[in-house]
Amino acid sequence: MAALFDDLVARYKQLNIPFPDLKAVTLAQWILESGYGKSQLAIEHLNFAGLKWRSEMVGYATPVQYQAHDGLDFYCKFATLDDFLLGFWRFIARSPYKGWEKQAAKGETAFIDFIGPIYNPSGKAYVKQVMALLPEARKRLDAVVAVTLPAIAPVVGAPKVIVIDPGHGGVAKTGGSSPNNAKSPSGELEKHWTLDFAKRTRASLLAQALQVGKNVKVLLTRETDINLGLSARANVAKANGATVFLSIHMNGFNGKARGIEALVSTANVNKAADEAFATVVYKQVVSVIQKIDPTLKDTRKYGRGVRDQSLGVLSDLALGNSTAAQPCVACLVELEFMDVPAVEDLFQLEPKKSSKARQTARNRQEVADALAKALLSQV
Repeated sequence: MAALFDDLVARYKQLNIPFPDLKAVTLAQWILESGYGKSQLAIEHLNFAGLKWRSEMVGYATPVQYQAHDGLDFYCKFATLDDFLLGFWRFIARSPYKGWEKQAAKGETAFIDFIGPIYNPSGKAYVKQVMALLPEARKRLDAVVAVTLPAIAPVVGAPKVIVIDPGHGGVAKTGGSSPNNAKSPSGELEKHWTLDFAKRTRASLLAQALQVGKNVKVLLTRETDINLGLSARANVAKANGATVFLSIHMNGFNGKARGIEALVSTANVNKAADEAFATVVYKQVVSVIQKIDPTLKDTRKYGRGVRDQSLGVLSDLALGNSTAAQPCVACLVELEFMDVPAVEDLFQLEPKKSSKARQTARNRQEVADALAKALLSQV
């Protein structure tokens, strides 16, 4: 991986940043965090700085679960070296580091003294380790021979807006939206599952769009554990001129029923388009869940199909659709019955064993990838 790290250094030397004198000290950080680019996080995900996933990193990175020395967590996965370089400075621009520019103006020592204890809990010990690598970092930057590096071609055109709605949230009923409905056998809540699936879907959608050259903007109706009214959720699509709206839910019944269903609104000015979208979502999710749960491969009645239902979150008026214009296709997907032990075994958020946690995270990601593929097919 020496060549990869050398390429990173070369690109960094030529990158125009507000405080160019900080290149050496930040490179020293990356040497420390990645072992000169030899860590698995760097090799597999181009994350040379040990950056954990934060929602502000959308557009710069995607989340990936990674087993680090301090446990399993979400980390940033970068598509290119350029994405990492820009992403690192986006990470530092977050609120925990507020005031870093003032320290940066004083020089590299003041900068690392300020951000170091926030960046790493070992505080002064971390700063000391970084500063010890500063001469090596300077040497590597000085040794770079100027080369012309190819630029990444931007995706042209206005972005298509996609809204993903993680069902439920909060602690009280709001505007017809209940805080939570379904619950797993161990007590995990639907509102937490839907938010995890939604965030994973957003990240996957952005990555897939980049690969095929589609320009998309992805919004969530909620980023945290809050509750919005049904119309307020749909209004996110209307207010942002969205072309696609997907509401994600989990079912619950008797602890035995299984299956997936996709729902469209009964009173609907673009019902055929909504049903076509719902069918794509339905088929994608059925296919992937039958893949990750081998017991379902021969279960012909597993899927519950595409149905219509009167749903406030899919209201044409709230979405911005009318008989004159139907800009937004929409559906609601019930991914599974989470009160079934076998389903919790597939998707549990917090299993006790780390090996199990990695597996359920992979399963949730596969479903999210399928949802992203279905969404991308609509733009």
